Amino acid sequence: MNTLTKKILAIPAALLVCGFIAPASPQAGTDNKLAMAKANFPWEGEELFYKVKVNGSEAAHAVIRLGKVRSSKGKPYIALSGKAKSIGLFHTIYPMDDRANTFIDPFTYQPLRSEKVFKEAGKGRTYEVDYSPLTYSANVHKTIHKDAKNPEDRKRRYTKALPNTTHDALTWFLELRDEDAFTTGQTLSYYIYDGWKLSRVDLEAMGEERVLTSMGWFTTMRFDIQREIVGTKRNLVDKKPAEPTLSVIQQGKPTGSLWISTDKRRLPVKLQMTSKYGTGVVELARYVAPKKKRARPQKKKTPAK
Repeated sequence: MNTLTKKILAIPAALLVCGFIAPASPQAGTDNKLAMAKANFPWEGEELFYKVKVNGSEAAHAVIRLGKVRSSKGKPYIALSGKAKSIGLFHTIYPMDDRANTFIDPFTYQPLRSEKVFKEAGKGRTYEVDYSPLTYSANVHKTIHKDAKNPEDRKRRYTKALPNTTHDALTWFLELRDEDAFTTGQTLSYYIYDGWKLSRVDLEAMGEERVLTSMGWFTTMRFDIQREIVGTKRNLVDKKPAEPTLSVIQQGKPTGSLWISTDKRRLPVKLQMTSKYGTGVVELARYVAPKKKRARPQKKKTPAK
């Protein structure tokens, strides 16, 4: 439980002891949770637009949008949507139309549920993942969509043991952006799972750099990225789910760099990744600010171990 949440939960308890307020009704409790979630989450209504280049040529456009903080069955959440679509010559070679929807806990920034739909080079697959940090697991529904060779959709359901700090491919950026300060030499680590391989991503802060984009110049912190593939084994303690045992399937290796602006907005300005196909670069092209100003600091979170 983070420091902010502890303080929030302590306030009503103290007032009850002192006799200043009566116990709240269930609806009042729900309204309070929603109000606290709105106060805690700093990116409501934010939109980030990106250009994607592969080996120097513009290949795709991408956008990430954050909706309003809402509540379902008394639990606050916020919806994050992402889309990437190929363009131009790259589209004729490798057509791509990928979409993502993630429902986030506005206090921890971790995913409650994610839905990823990939349509690439004539093939499609969908991953629906329900995360359960309290049971150190996630339930996955994977669909490989029918194509010319397979006239029927192929479906599979399974459960994956996970560390209870696990993010999906989009939510870990929020935790990174919520860091109070970036310091050269620090290393931040995140577990990431979207329904296939569990990754541990380590980011080492290399120092400040000036980055030029179509929006102009940004002062950023450059992070070099190393990715490790991790296996898990389910554990029980007193017949209750516990932190899983982790093993290394593939040793960590450098995969690219990330540049985050050092101002209060903490914008993901640029991402560069390398693969056997070449170098991919994602650069910020347009930005729509959140509906409210960001107040720092929010909270200090402990990186995944």
